[in-house]
Amino acid sequence: MDVLTECNILDESDLTLLHAYALKLEECLTDKAFNKLCFAFPQSPIDSLKNTEKHVQFLSGFQPMCYCCCPSSCVCYTGPYETLKKCPKCNTDCYKADGTTPQAIYEYLPIIPRLRAVLASTSYATKMQYQSKHEADPTKITDIFDGTHYRSLQEMFIMIGAEELPMWCFSDPHDIALGLSADGFGPFKHRTKTAWPIILFNYNLPPEERFLKWNIISIGVVPGPKKPCDFDSFLWPLVQELLQLEIGVSAFNAITKDIFFLRAYLIIIFGDIPAVSMMMCMKGHNAISPCHMCTIKGVHIPSL
Repeated sequence: MDVLTECNILDESDLTLLHAYALKLEECLTDKAFNKLCFAFPQSPIDSLKNTEKHVQFLSGFQPMCYCCCPSSCVCYTGPYETLKKCPKCNTDCYKADGTTPQAIYEYLPIIPRLRAVLASTSYATKMQYQSKHEADPTKITDIFDGTHYRSLQEMFIMIGAEELPMWCFSDPHDIALGLSADGFGPFKHRTKTAWPIILFNYNLPPEERFLKWNIISIGVVPGPKKPCDFDSFLWPLVQELLQLEIGVSAFNAITKDIFFLRAYLIIIFGDIPAVSMMMCMKGHNAISPCHMCTIKGVHIPSL
């Protein structure tokens, strides 16, 4: 947002370009169809899709963070793996023969600048007051904020490592509740390869809006072709940002027109059994004891 902060005003060509790009995203125009817009409207300053995306990124001031990862998606070279030159799981080199080009890249999309941008929008800042204005009814559960987990967080002091901060979770009406989800899918028809999207949901938005496509916060996609061996290594950049958000980062409130400390907390992680077992470092649904809530054991089929 630095570029827009300095200029504060977009010229007509920038607005036309942004409107065209918004049309592509909202109406799911193909790349080929978008590239034909400049011929359909020769008087408009619409460029090719490649140049348009570069200019939109420049105007937003938002940059993804790229990390080296194993070409088989065993691990991402972050945290304890940051200085390694070979994959600790499959012993594959981190870099190609030239010694500088990564074998594979995991692109992480930071959440702090996006949460700041959301609260700098008057319409979204108004919608996100839902969490602070929600009134719990002890006789029924209508939302995640009626659950015992959320209510217990409201009475819990924030802990960073062994240090207890002099504040408790959701003590400020600006605080944001986030939910994390991940799942694997086969991007190709034969399903011999998989990829794993990682997404966040903003629970401060009203229930009818928080799961809409344009409100989903995409973190990144573990590129595959296999299931990650150490999923935590791909979540490392997100965890670092969540720790920073627990302490608080400065942000602008579009409603009150002032600067405040923005805090956000991850309150729920969900997915299907394979995804949850991967995120929790547990055995999956084919294990002897597949359920993490009870001691019921699976039954082996003799013919298999």
